[in-house]
Amino acid sequence: MNADHDTATSEPIVSLIEWRSTTLTPDDARQVAAETTAAFGRIPGLLEIRFFGDFDTGTHYYLQVWQDQAALDAYMASESMFKIRDIAAPFTEGRPTRKLLADYSVR
Repeated sequence: MNADHDTATSEPIVSLIEWRSTTLTPDDARQVAAETTAAFGRIPGLLEIRFFGDFDTGTHYYLQVWQDQAALDAYMASESMFKIRDIAAPFTEGRPTRKLLADYSVR
C-alpha cells in the first residue's frame, strides 16, 4: 500500500492474491473455493472472499475484503493463514503474490 495511506483508519482493506496453476480444472477450482470459503467463515474480520481464474493461462486470484488493517494483520499472524494456504497447495505452481489495496468504494 502507499506509504501516504493512513492504515490507522478503519476502512476496508482488499487483499488480492494471485497464484498460478495450469492443472486446476473448473471442478477442482469450485472445490478449492468451497473448502477455502468454509475455512474463512471462521476468521474474524473477513467481510468477503471471491475467487477468479483464467483456466487458459492458469492465472487465478483470491480477493479478500477485510474489515480493516488490524483484522488482516491478525489473520496474517495466525496459523489459520497457513492452514488455508494448504487447501490450494496441491495445485499451486510457484509462490503466490499478494497486493494490498485500499477500498474507497462509495457505499
